[in-house]
Amino acid sequence: MASVSFFVRFVAIVLLVVSIVYCDLVGHGKHELVNGKIVKLRGNTKIAEKPEDLELYKSQAGSCDVEMDRDGNITIWYLKNSITAKEGCSIDFAITEYTIQESEFFMEFGIQHDKELTDCLTDMSFTKWLSFNPAAMTSNSLAIAFGLKNGEFEGIKRGYPERHKNYCGNLSKCHDKGGRCLDVADYTIGWARDEDKLVHSTYHPIGDTNYGYCDIKKEKYNKHEAAVLHFYDKEFRGCGNSTPAYFCVKNENVRNPKKWRIMDRDYTHSYFNYLFTFHILPTTSMQMSMQNIWIKCNEDANKENCNENAAFQKCDKMYI
Repeated sequence: MASVSFFVRFVAIVLLVVSIVYCDLVGHGKHELVNGKIVKLRGNTKIAEKPEDLELYKSQAGSCDVEMDRDGNITIWYLKNSITAKEGCSIDFAITEYTIQESEFFMEFGIQHDKELTDCLTDMSFTKWLSFNPAAMTSNSLAIAFGLKNGEFEGIKRGYPERHKNYCGNLSKCHDKGGRCLDVADYTIGWARDEDKLVHSTYHPIGDTNYGYCDIKKEKYNKHEAAVLHFYDKEFRGCGNSTPAYFCVKNENVRNPKKWRIMDRDYTHSYFNYLFTFHILPTTSMQMSMQNIWIKCNEDANKENCNENAAFQKCDKMYI
């Protein structure tokens, strides 16, 4: 179904098995990275050209819940309390030099619910003194990362450690809102609504106290599904026209998409000659920041999603 596709025509999934090497390793396949170039694609690497080609990849640990339609459109599913939500996943794409030269690259993020979306999206509009209730986005959020190396995936499963104050983008605005300085950050994509008029898609670095969002007008979604494009070129810009100024991490230290030239002599696909790796992070990676910054669990531990096994998902499905 076209509405849930990942609209990238020049993309293919790299299928592989894990091998042990002693160098920088990237992606699901632990490919060898030297001086910014992929010198070795590990294991039984294969381009997925049709849906049946995904079976080898999906049978391996750490794989994403991915589908491909007959037109080559790719969808990665994120289901509540799934293995992906609890443990995260990684997926490798081979992309073309043509894609590299494009000024923008985009992903479609979406959300679905068997009942109406208004039943599972939390209202971001607020009463009395505040015009927005940003905690609403924690009811449906997923964490993503690009280009993780070696043990970085395992290292951020429990969140991001506090660093020296010099790492903050704006120390006072970070601390005043309950944040702490970070040396690196990845992204959270969230969903909320404004009464029954709009659906909001939010984006911000995990652990930061500032966020960006865009409105999806009512004519752009239906009762059960909403979707929006998030863009990046040299940095991930989300669905807005510009990148917000972040407070707890310097903007240049937010981990942005990386694409590495494939130089493996055994790799014969001259057209798909760059590797792009994508990761969905487990809910534990964003748990501390969601609970401390946005939900304020330190003020009331009985709030929704203040428990140790918080899902941060009320709707049935999210997808990319």
